Amino acid sequence: MSDITQHEIAEALDRAQALKEMSEEFIDVAGSINNAVESKLEEERGIDIDSNRWIPLDDIPFGEEVIRVKDELPNVEAAISTLEFIAEGKVSAAELGEKYQEVIDDLNNAEGTLQDVCAEDIIKAQEGSDEDVNGY
Repeated sequence: MSDITQHEIAEALDRAQALKEMSEEFIDVAGSINNAVESKLEEERGIDIDSNRWIPLDDIPFGEEVIRVKDELPNVEAAISTLEFIAEGKVSAAELGEKYQEVIDDLNNAEGTLQDVCAEDIIKAQEGSDEDVNGY
């Protein structure tokens, strides 16, 4: 039997849910900024939806960042499911340590990605701004 306590499982679940919420909020905020910038660039460059031309990812303020966070989100959601199974006793004692460590690794990766893209700062800046996303 592993030495993982119910308290540790509950803390990891809270952390996972907070990471999921921050990821979703970052995707919404940064995605809105990206959409506004992309629309403005399309208009300036005369690109229409039927055109074969497109806006390069480098021209969009948070293009790569949104992709990175979106890539991590399924891992966070899987971590939540796994932690719920662990909390409900649906994971065998033999697998508990390994499953828990996998979850913690996934959460660490997701948290690192959110830190790398400055998600919290972007969210706070948008919340504190009276401008709409076009004012980025």
